[in-house]
Amino acid sequence: MVRGVLFAAGLGTRLGALTSRQPKALVEVQGRPVMYRVMDRMRAAGVDTFVVNVHAFASMVEEALDKYAAGHPQITVRISDERSLLLETGGGLKQMARWLSDGPFLVHNVDILSNLDLQSLMTGSDPGALATLAVRRSESDRYFLFNRAGILCGWENVRTGEKKISRPWEKELFRYGFMGIHYVSPEIFPLLTETGPFSITDAYLRLAATHDIRLSDQSSARWIDIGSPDQLQAAERLVLDESI
Repeated sequence: MVRGVLFAAGLGTRLGALTSRQPKALVEVQGRPVMYRVMDRMRAAGVDTFVVNVHAFASMVEEALDKYAAGHPQITVRISDERSLLLETGGGLKQMARWLSDGPFLVHNVDILSNLDLQSLMTGSDPGALATLAVRRSESDRYFLFNRAGILCGWENVRTGEKKISRPWEKELFRYGFMGIHYVSPEIFPLLTETGPFSITDAYLRLAATHDIRLSDQSSARWIDIGSPDQLQAAERLVLDESI
């Protein structure tokens, strides 16, 4: 059994009118909901049990998941209901613990499309790491900071100058952009002491002081975050030319 988490509860406000009557998860790229495209790739990598959180337009997402599962009877879909309170990525993951405690699992944001080899990400991850983060060298405002050994040591916003350093004794750090895809050990759950809504990024930065959280450099992969109408148009072109 290979488990996968799909974060599908986001509001998608940056997409404007496109998400005024439907969830971000069901926005279409070349005529197919982005959620289905992500699930297709996860399933091709061996994921057969999906845990999906829902919030905005939750019933529409659940209906779409039922339809997908009916077409792929070999998979199981679990719903983590956040209708009453959007828990963000950390709180959302913590609520899913009951389905994810038996082994490592793949986590994927619903609005990310890429041609990253998900199976290689999973099989190549360090079994001793608390999590392995898919990252790339890219131009961005915000970066995770890693040492030469590929261990997470901090975070930086180059636009505002804000830094969060988990391992202050590390002097040579390298910037990588996070791709919204990670492979996580269930050992993280008893360590998530935060309550309510919280970011998994903040939890990773806290835990990085005492635990190894590693990178997987995926700079060669094609990748796009469908966070705005312009990025959606770019994704349409990338899918059309079969780059992702």
